[in-house]
Amino acid sequence: MPEQPPKASRTYPEILQLNQELVRSLQGLSDEDDARKKELEKLKVAHDQAKAEIARLQEELRRSTEREAARQEELRQLEQERLDQLGAIDAHLNAMHSAVERYLKQGRKAA
Repeated sequence: MPEQPPKASRTYPEILQLNQELVRSLQGLSDEDDARKKELEKLKVAHDQAKAEIARLQEELRRSTEREAARQEELRQLEQERLDQLGAIDAHLNAMHSAVERYLKQGRKAA
């Protein structure tokens, strides 16, 4: 059986110092963990806020799209009304033109 090397013995003050360093190191790790937990919580809140903002914007876009479709339909109807009115005016002017031509023809025949 191989002989084990002798253990390095430490003095009590050295052990206390190493223990204090370990406690400081653990406290640093604990503080870092707490800071990361806080950052994670902030990120979760920011994420939730961003999701809510996206949902709000999507709803606004949906309403805007509906308004745009309604406006397009209204514009189409107004354009159709304008075309109908122009057609009626054109028919009226054609009728008046025909009436004037008949009147002028009748006037020439009478003269």
